[in-house]
Amino acid sequence: MKLVLPTDCGNAPRIAIVGEFVTNWAKRDAEAMTAWLTDDVTWIVAGRETASDVVPADFACSGSTPNYLEVNTIITHGRLASCDGFVDSESGRMHFSHVFRFASTSKTAKIREARTYLNECP
Repeated sequence: MKLVLPTDCGNAPRIAIVGEFVTNWAKRDAEAMTAWLTDDVTWIVAGRETASDVVPADFACSGSTPNYLEVNTIITHGRLASCDGFVDSESGRMHFSHVFRFASTSKTAKIREARTYLNECP
């Protein structure tokens, strides 16, 4: 999979964490995603029911195997972070936006809450 991540700031550690997480989300790597999620994580995908008993594989990027991921922006501040971009696969393009709330402001804090917005374009 070809990967394009923003390169505008190497100063915020969470930018790298979010970039890594969304890359693993696109690749459907549930094990790598789990490493960044708290045990009590809540994940909301717009238009679906809220899930507090999260199985990361259920929230991984849907559709066929992605061949291109482009993350347009990653924004972080305190416990919050967000990113947006798109994933291309044989089944089409899917635009996404993720909003994350981390468990604390620690550089190694895990994601406690995620909200995902998807727009599929065949």
